[in-house]
Formats: sequence, structure tokens, C-alpha cells
Amino acid sequence: MALRVTNEQVEKNVRELAGLAGESVTEAIGRAAAERIERLRGFKRSLPKPTVEEIMALVRSYNLQPINSDLTDDEILGYGPDGYCE
Repeated sequence: MALRVTNEQVEKNVRELAGLAGESVTEAIGRAAAERIERLRGFKRSLPKPTVEEIMALVRSYNLQPINSDLTDDEILGYGPDGYCE
């Protein structure tokens, strides 16, 4: 499958990369893509997964309070005295 680069700046960058690395354009693109994939996969693996207890502690730390608790359900939904949204 062939790639077609229509962005002049991207083509310029790839050609410069290939020249600096002493590779063909194809090799430069392939190696750059492989390196970025590996870097992104490593980044995702390095993120710690929080425990349920940690998540719940975070939720509790917000000390959430009801907003506009004096409003009726209809008022919260936007229904006016005539029964339709205002």
C-alpha cells in the first residue's frame, strides 16, 4: 500500500529526517512510526490504575452539596407554570 503526502511541511520534515538519519524516506517514516507507537504504548502502560478506594476517597473529598435544593423537579427541568419549558 502506498502513502501519499500532500502536506509540503510534512514532506520537508520527512526528507530532512531521512537525510539526517542516512535512511531512505520509507525507512525514516517506518522507523519514526515504530518509535512513536512504542513510546505511546509505554506511556499507557506506565499510568497507574487507581483502586476503587482511591477513587471513592477522591469523590468524598469534593464534599458535594445539592444545588438549588429549594426548586421543584419541574423547575429544575425548566417547566414553567403553564406546563411547558420556558
